[in-house]
Amino acid sequence: MAIALAGTFAAVPAEAQRTQRPKKEEAPKGPTVKLSKPVQAIAVEVQKLQQANDHQGALAKLAEADPLPKQDDDASVIGKLRLQSAVALQDNKMIEDVLTQLTDTGTLPQDEQIRYLGIIAGLALQRQDYVKAAGYYDKHNALNPNDASMLVNSAETYNRVGDRAKAIAALKNAISIKKAAGEPVEESWYRRRVQIAVDSKNEGEQLGAFLDWVKAFPSPTNWRDAVLLTRDNFGKIDDQTLLDFGRFQAASKSLVGERDFVEYADTALGRGFPGEAKAAVDMGIAAKMLDPGKPLIKEIKGNADSKAAADRASLPGLERESKGNPKLALATADAYYGYGEFAKAAELYKMAAGASGVDVPTVNLRLGAAQAMAGDKAAAAETLKGVTGGARGALAQYWLAFIEA
Repeated sequence: MAIALAGTFAAVPAEAQRTQRPKKEEAPKGPTVKLSKPVQAIAVEVQKLQQANDHQGALAKLAEADPLPKQDDDASVIGKLRLQSAVALQDNKMIEDVLTQLTDTGTLPQDEQIRYLGIIAGLALQRQDYVKAAGYYDKHNALNPNDASMLVNSAETYNRVGDRAKAIAALKNAISIKKAAGEPVEESWYRRRVQIAVDSKNEGEQLGAFLDWVKAFPSPTNWRDAVLLTRDNFGKIDDQTLLDFGRFQAASKSLVGERDFVEYADTALGRGFPGEAKAAVDMGIAAKMLDPGKPLIKEIKGNADSKAAADRASLPGLERESKGNPKLALATADAYYGYGEFAKAAELYKMAAGASGVDVPTVNLRLGAAQAMAGDKAAAAETLKGVTGGARGALAQYWLAFIEA
């Protein structure tokens, strides 16, 4: 005898924090099934009750089949009929219980098994049974590993049970699947990966998450958030490193607010680069993020302005003296960089590169930055790829992402 079985149920939404109940849909005709005579008789009566919209009566009738010995498709049909009434009654607990029983039998067609496993996971997540939800997401993902939305949902669950590495891996996989298919990826997926990576305190995972995020969504706000969070990972940093962070923020237009501009200008001034400090203050004023009438801004601007002209005039002489003096070449290159003469700065950084007594990562990072700002992206990329480890290694990765954006 042909029994009409339950059809498609509404999927769990992409946002794992909320789960909709499966919606009652018109049941399509299913395959012919084999039932024992007692169960067949009950099934016929149940379908009549369901057609009359008497789902409580249908459930009561189905209960009569529970003590009966089962054969062939008895258990599957009873479960699916019970599921139809549970959906109609919007009884999530019953839906979850029935689907759990059905999927545990291992007799469902694979497409149904996949769909039901996802619904179980979503319902378990909704009632905050994260352990069960994680287990059923595992089962779902094993059968259907390319469902990006379900991977995102499962990541939320893995995070809830404390398996952040697995959560990050699921999000990375989901993003990769979408990108491989040429489909847009929601920024919220990148942000969630970033947040879980930050919570994990795994610096390697954090940098990878930050870089993928800003490559996909390279806005000034995102650059700033990523760079400052990365900077925080290195604890207290010296003024030289702080200057390098300020330079990248200036290049990526991610200096935001008085604090950012003042920190950059003050650092440049403290390192003896009044031209760069003046440029930072002028940039902040032009962006209406610095108030030129404020005493602090007046002081910094006054100091920078009073020294910049003489400093700039001294550079040609310092450039001549830099030959054979790598430390002076580095300092002169830094000064030229601050005045926006990036090609000239790059020449001098090259003079300092590889010399003894000069910090190699510092020189190469600044050389790559100068090349990038001068428009020589190919040379910049080659230089920056050689900067590894520590804060400057991280900054080199940001510069690479910036010039490739």
